[in-house]
Amino acid sequence: MNPDEGQIYSLVVGRLVLALRERSGLSQEALASKVGLTQSTLSRIERGQVQPDLFTFRQLAGALGLSVGELSHYVEEAMRRTEQAARRAVGPAERKQEASWWQTALAVAGLAGLVGLVAFAVGASLDNAAHVARSRRKKRG
Repeated sequence: MNPDEGQIYSLVVGRLVLALRERSGLSQEALASKVGLTQSTLSRIERGQVQPDLFTFRQLAGALGLSVGELSHYVEEAMRRTEQAARRAVGPAERKQEASWWQTALAVAGLAGLVGLVAFAVGASLDNAAHVARSRRKKRG
């Protein structure tokens, strides 16, 4: 993975952790304490400045009430949705360029626009997951 794509991945992971933390009603300090991080390190993860290592990823999943597989699924879904949104956001001329989707989206929308796309994709992924979970519960009950 080249560094720019790694930065996009970090943004997705960070936004996802932030959204899940907020939905859980946890403060940064409370989640950091549960995971064994400083509040400033968790803040850097949520801003996409640092990627959590595998152990921290596992700890984050558990503290948020998820399995590693569930958290990984959310990350992959948010990455997929970010790519879809980025591809729709750029015009036909940009789509024909040789650059990857994230390079094109970055060039067209800028970093702030790409961060917005990531936030939108994370929210949509979590809303979709909540809808699926409700549907499954209705079918069982």
